[in-house]
Amino acid sequence: METISFEEAAKAVNGQLTFADKNARIRGVSTDSRNVQNGDLFFAIPGEHFNGHQFIVQAIDDGAIGVVVSREHTLDLKGRSSSIIQVANTITALGDLAKYYRQKLGTRIIGITGSNGKTTTKEMTYHLLSCFSPTVKSQKSFNNFIGVPITIFEIENKHRYGVLEMGTNAPGEILRLSEISNPEIAVIVNISKTHLEGLGSIEGVARAKGEILENIRTGGVFVYNIDNPWCITIADRYKGKSVSFGFNHHAQIRCTDVKKKNTGYMITINGYLDVYIPIPGDHNINNCLASFAICYALGHDLRDLKDALSSFKLPSMRMEQQCIGNITVINDAYNANPESVNAALQYLGEINTRNRRVFICGDMLELGKESYQLHREVGEKVARLNIDALWTVGEHACDIARAAKLSGMPESRIMSFKEVADISASEINTLKEDDTVLIKGSRGMHMEKIIEKFREFFLKQELSHNCF
Repeated sequence: METISFEEAAKAVNGQLTFADKNARIRGVSTDSRNVQNGDLFFAIPGEHFNGHQFIVQAIDDGAIGVVVSREHTLDLKGRSSSIIQVANTITALGDLAKYYRQKLGTRIIGITGSNGKTTTKEMTYHLLSCFSPTVKSQKSFNNFIGVPITIFEIENKHRYGVLEMGTNAPGEILRLSEISNPEIAVIVNISKTHLEGLGSIEGVARAKGEILENIRTGGVFVYNIDNPWCITIADRYKGKSVSFGFNHHAQIRCTDVKKKNTGYMITINGYLDVYIPIPGDHNINNCLASFAICYALGHDLRDLKDALSSFKLPSMRMEQQCIGNITVINDAYNANPESVNAALQYLGEINTRNRRVFICGDMLELGKESYQLHREVGEKVARLNIDALWTVGEHACDIARAAKLSGMPESRIMSFKEVADISASEINTLKEDDTVLIKGSRGMHMEKIIEKFREFFLKQELSHNCF
């Protein structure tokens, strides 16, 4: 972070400032007292389980030179000296300071949103842009009112690019995130039925994603998926510059050929550029096209990126393949919605396996009144595809199991559990040597814990075998 003064910070957040050291400058920003560095400004953020106001003294002791606190909070520093900025709302203040700081930077900001593939597209874009200039990206899936500002504070003027991910489950969130970040390149990877509980309908999802264009920088570029009808609708209304990507023959960044190669794909872009994507899942072809479209929008020659993705690796819990005991596990458990579940199912149904294909699916959360129908459609697809066994986890996922059975999948090949904890050694023991197991579910289901159960089971088997 480029240093800023306390006067600047207080003015940016419309806060009341009490000084302990007028010469001190802020060298970083933290919202987690466990990660405070010397010179940080600590924002006391109220959370679901903890309130940052409880850790103000700890943050100061660990090196914070100032704190941002709510005016409603009674402050007791227990004799410690620190600069204090009092504000109406600390989360709003965090965004306001990030917005101010962003305007001081010469960095070109790329904002990426979409129903699926945001994180992978962000990682691919970072991978490509890092070939040209110093680049900062959102860590993990830092895509909300806290994660986006924290990423912005990591940017310095030495960085040519900043790649931000923006998520939402309610109207107005991306509008605010785009206001904070003021992106030069605004990207919508795709639009599908996600977070319907908060956004109401696919139309509501489209409106929410389209908010990213409300604060695009003057002269900026909209990058969009021309294969997605909702993205096309948004693009038709947008009056500024745009770059499209996809398989459609009108796409500016177009996939003109696809061949499977090893665990990934060799694709041809615009008829002349052969690019190797070393990761599974044909949905990742679109993510690749989006990242190349971003580079094109920034003025780069795509020929310079021909081999750049050959060393790319997916983020954790995205089609992450590993051998556990005598089975192969594909961990795609980071999150789930109807489109991403269908993509995972399609992949599982098409890959070459030595034995059975087993699909373990948890609830797809936040689907509102369409939840039953959307879970049922997944079950119907399971029955149509070459899936040998189905395990479901959660109240909503039971509808997947029922639909699969009604669509012709034998009941003997289906198991349902209320929660991950209900999966016991006896069920795991039904897995057979060389089975391929794909695990999918919404983040709130913590489906990755099943992998821990697998490891424990096979470790006990190995120890038992070694005893004889």
